[in-house]
Amino acid sequence: MNDQFIHPNTPPRLVKKFRKAGSYHKLADEIEVNVSYVFDLIAYGKEPNDTTPKLREIRHRLGLRKYKPRNKPKPTPAPKHLIWWNNQGKDKRHAIVKKIYEGRKP
Repeated sequence: MNDQFIHPNTPPRLVKKFRKAGSYHKLADEIEVNVSYVFDLIAYGKEPNDTTPKLREIRHRLGLRKYKPRNKPKPTPAPKHLIWWNNQGKDKRHAIVKKIYEGRKP
């Protein structure tokens, strides 16, 4: 049974335990998780969610990280005119705004 396809996303420790156990059911009994989690991870590379404490514990038993890493979007750099404006001193910014609105009537 150990000549089955093992997905590349499977953690090496779990692969070692799987080969030692010989089947999905024996491995699931050994690490005390449902067979479907073991099968999905080894056969398809599908990891369980980390939305509840119980699922986090299951992820830990399968040799995965407790939390899935999230892809954070990179912050977009500020436009040049905004950087320039923020680099001006408070008094200078105040003077610029005052000069712009000087000729206008309320």
